[in-house]
Amino acid sequence: MTPHEKPTMALECLLSEKHCRVICPVIELTLLVTMTYDDMLFGSRIAFTNFSVAAAMSISVNTENWMKLLRAIGVLVALMIVTPLAQADGTTKMEFTGVNGANNGVYYVSPYTGIMNYGTSNAQTVVLFCDDINNEVSMNQVWNANVTGLASGNFSNTRYGNGSVNPNLGGTNPQTLYEEAAWLVTQFASHSGDYVSLQYALWDLMTPGAEPTNFANADGTTVAQWLALAAANYGQINPASFIIITNTGTLTYKGQVQEFIVQTPEPATAVLLLIGVVSMFLLIRRSQQQSA
Repeated sequence: MTPHEKPTMALECLLSEKHCRVICPVIELTLLVTMTYDDMLFGSRIAFTNFSVAAAMSISVNTENWMKLLRAIGVLVALMIVTPLAQADGTTKMEFTGVNGANNGVYYVSPYTGIMNYGTSNAQTVVLFCDDINNEVSMNQVWNANVTGLASGNFSNTRYGNGSVNPNLGGTNPQTLYEEAAWLVTQFASHSGDYVSLQYALWDLMTPGAEPTNFANADGTTVAQWLALAAANYGQINPASFIIITNTGTLTYKGQVQEFIVQTPEPATAVLLLIGVVSMFLLIRRSQQQSA
């Protein structure tokens, strides 16, 4: 099932007929919210969709499935706790921890992994998307970084939204620039064969001419086409779901640590998903107790 594909299978209730009117809408809500949530954070499917479908289509709920549900709830609660930390403007210590293996023969391309709040009790793993062809980062490198919320409207601490640092900014609105970049970030999850062309589009967006715009990966979409799609669709993204990670200190165009974009889940969506999953858990449990 793709992130945008609405489930068409018939949902069968787990409970007796008197509970069907309650539990089926909860399952449907959980599925719909899960698909939305999956789009927000790359790689964050964390078994919610799979478990919800399995629960909806099965006749009984065994101990193993209960444990899966409890683990899923635990992961979601943890995400809800760390999300405000990731979204707040300020500074953080970063560590670069991994690459995904996709490369253009010279560079590994996004997505990468890193740790925010490195070395503290609030440390959290995040998925990093590079918008910065002009700088470098190495494995296990640790650095101090400014965190800029895309919704903040203040891009003075970013490399490409600050006109005194970015010679290519000109009259471009930095809000629009980074929202287009954020839209490109959202495409990685559903275009795993296009990592290189999407990465080129991110780099070319911030540094025009950095990579060939006629390059295309698996589905034939060229870098130029990705850039045009970003310009046409950036209004679809929620700026509150993105942050920009830029090294601290006096910014220069080159010779520093690469800048990254991080997509974070929206707290409101996470809350809705948690409510749906917990409600399903409680209703099924009550039904089992009554039938025992």
